[in-house]
Amino acid sequence: MGIRTPKNMTSNKSRTLIEKIVNNIEGLKKPRKKFMNSIIILYLSIRGRYTFKGLERYGDKSEKSYRLQFEKDFDFLGFNLELVNTYLSKSRVIIFDPCFVPKSGKHTYGKGKFWSGCLKKSAPGIEIGGLAVADIERNTAINLEAIQTPNVELLKENGKTLVDHYAKIIMDRSDKISPISKYLAVDGYFSKKKFVNQITESTDLEIICKLRNDANLRYLYNGPQKTGRGRPKKYAGKVNTNKIDKRRFELVLEDQNVKIYQAKLYSWSLKRVINVAYVEFLKDSNPTERYALFYSTDLEIGAEKIYQYYKIRFQIEFLFRDAKQFTGLNHCQARSKAKIYFHINTSLTAVSVAKVAHYFDKDHNKIPFSIADIKTSYFNELMLELFFSNLEINPELRKNKTLINKLIQFGTIAA
Repeated sequence: MGIRTPKNMTSNKSRTLIEKIVNNIEGLKKPRKKFMNSIIILYLSIRGRYTFKGLERYGDKSEKSYRLQFEKDFDFLGFNLELVNTYLSKSRVIIFDPCFVPKSGKHTYGKGKFWSGCLKKSAPGIEIGGLAVADIERNTAINLEAIQTPNVELLKENGKTLVDHYAKIIMDRSDKISPISKYLAVDGYFSKKKFVNQITESTDLEIICKLRNDANLRYLYNGPQKTGRGRPKKYAGKVNTNKIDKRRFELVLEDQNVKIYQAKLYSWSLKRVINVAYVEFLKDSNPTERYALFYSTDLEIGAEKIYQYYKIRFQIEFLFRDAKQFTGLNHCQARSKAKIYFHINTSLTAVSVAKVAHYFDKDHNKIPFSIADIKTSYFNELMLELFFSNLEINPELRKNKTLINKLIQFGTIAA
């Protein structure tokens, strides 16, 4: 007899969500749609290493079929844009950050030495440039697209620098991502004239970034000008970042943790006027010696928002962490550019789908997001479906229904 999948499976929300978006993507044939519906759920279900052989063990296709499917194109940016526009709040910030992925082998596309934040040094492997969207209300991030970084040799062949490559990722997708938010949050590495100018001149995006604590800044001169010959006075002295002139900065926010000051200053390295948020960190309202400088190219945004938007940039690190720990981001067996692209984006998109399906409908202030629990329940479902199909057990019987949820939740952590 035909055995139906139980209606109360935990993964049903994710399956419905994926199917709805995939069916709206133009140009996909029915077999490809079916594969995309299954592969994202499979990434949230299996254990062990995410190799093609590993996918074959848990999935319903052969190793060769998975290899061939991974070589084909899929519009991950379009898929994730639909997730963002449908399920995220309107309070959003675009995030970009590179991520190191260890990789061995001599014939992997783009393999080289890249900076590893965990190791605090360059290491052999590949790097991806991750584009994501942070939902400020929910304080979490959703993947948009991850693009592999070329190694030094490939960059030289194309006559580009690493900064050029990063900027091009943003510029090539600016028409699609600009409607999400006008702000792009990046870390202090990107506080470079070359990057900032390319983004602000070629797109509608404004940069949110961090300055060095000893940044070379100048106060703007707004007083009367001398008559006669000579260039008008533009600056009113250098900013001592250890001890700012609080007559020239405006205090915009003070609480138990921070004091935030704001001023428009001239950056000597960026060669432009920027909107600076000077943040003094407090401990139980008592001053400490810690401070940080954040800025935006938008001269109208408030300093408290600059600080808030930069802080939420770190949510992309949690996205990378969850993908590495639970959906096999570091396990890529493929060597070709297309297969690597498909793997890393499936891994990151699977985490995003799980967030939307299992976290967005809950009170995020009380219930934390646990990808570990989701993966445990999905794996339990995979085992249950195997039992149902092979032992011809009908899950719709009343005596079976009462036990299914208990078995699905077996091994999950009590909230």
